[in-house]
Amino acid sequence: MIRLCFFLIFLFYGCATTTTPQEKIGEVLQSHGATSLHYDYSKVVENLIIYKEKLDLRNPKSYGKESQNFIINEMRTSKNTIRMKFNGVSLKTYDDYLRIAFDKNNNIPDRNDFLILGLYKLIWETYKIGEGHQITTLSYNQEAFKKLYYYLEVVKWKIKTAKDKNDNYLFLTWQNNWQIEFQNRLHAGEQPSWEMIQNLAFIKNHKESILDPSNANFETLLGQIIFQVKNSARLIGKEPIDIGIDAMMSVVLFL
Repeated sequence: MIRLCFFLIFLFYGCATTTTPQEKIGEVLQSHGATSLHYDYSKVVENLIIYKEKLDLRNPKSYGKESQNFIINEMRTSKNTIRMKFNGVSLKTYDDYLRIAFDKNNNIPDRNDFLILGLYKLIWETYKIGEGHQITTLSYNQEAFKKLYYYLEVVKWKIKTAKDKNDNYLFLTWQNNWQIEFQNRLHAGEQPSWEMIQNLAFIKNHKESILDPSNANFETLLGQIIFQVKNSARLIGKEPIDIGIDAMMSVVLFL
């Protein structure tokens, strides 16, 4: 009777624990990876909030004063409820927001808000925040993280280079104040000269020099966001390959 009991116990235990040690380790790693992805998301959004605050300070006419706190609170609470309108039409996708953010028309209101919300909505969807905490990394879409990575790289490039129809930069980020004033004078029809440069306000008052490096804060913040996204992609087994900007642009829809 005792032997029979031991046999039944062994048989039951053996049937209930068919998972191999390797599979158990895999499950633990996948669960740990999902937790790491949630951490990556938190860091990405934290840096995106800082980026918006700096962008609004640098471009004070390009964001909605009354909506700034709502947008930042939306990101801090991981919600996705804000829907902006453009020309009376409610925007639906992150591509809609980013397309308007980089529109060449020089009268786009709240350009900063379109940019930040477009990026946030793409990030929110990629990390599946609306579906709650994911138990394993298997729940995530590898291609979605690759696309997010390429979108961020293209946005970083376009923020540095994109101009409106009047040849003004859409976003002031890396430019020093004297460079902005210099460009404004050229657009006003003034001929460039060394005397004109010396009389630029920030140079004349010794607040800046033509030898000063460009402002790297914005690019650094976007670089940190891209690093976190690339780390997330690595955790789910699909690290994006660094390719040329032209190849990345072929993946991006809002251009």
